[in-house]
Amino acid sequence: MVSSFAMSKRNKLMQKIMRFGEVSYKEAEKVLLSLGYDNQYPNGGSSHISFRKKDRTTITLVCTKEPVKRYLIEKIQNAILLEETE
Repeated sequence: MVSSFAMSKRNKLMQKIMRFGEVSYKEAEKVLLSLGYDNQYPNGGSSHISFRKKDRTTITLVCTKEPVKRYLIEKIQNAILLEETE
């Protein structure tokens, strides 16, 4: 069972993303993992981390770029909206 505190932090992060606030890689990662995405680290030391979920578009984040780029925030927003409609 997830505590209400953890749920509250998750909801605040999602609201921040939906408002196009500045989002760090770690914040984006937390939201994607909470939505059921799996992260796949590449071999060879690349800074690009792919987040995959069955029947969803793969979202690739660059863990060395802060804050997360706007076009990637839009992809995360779409993932949040898809999750809410299910």
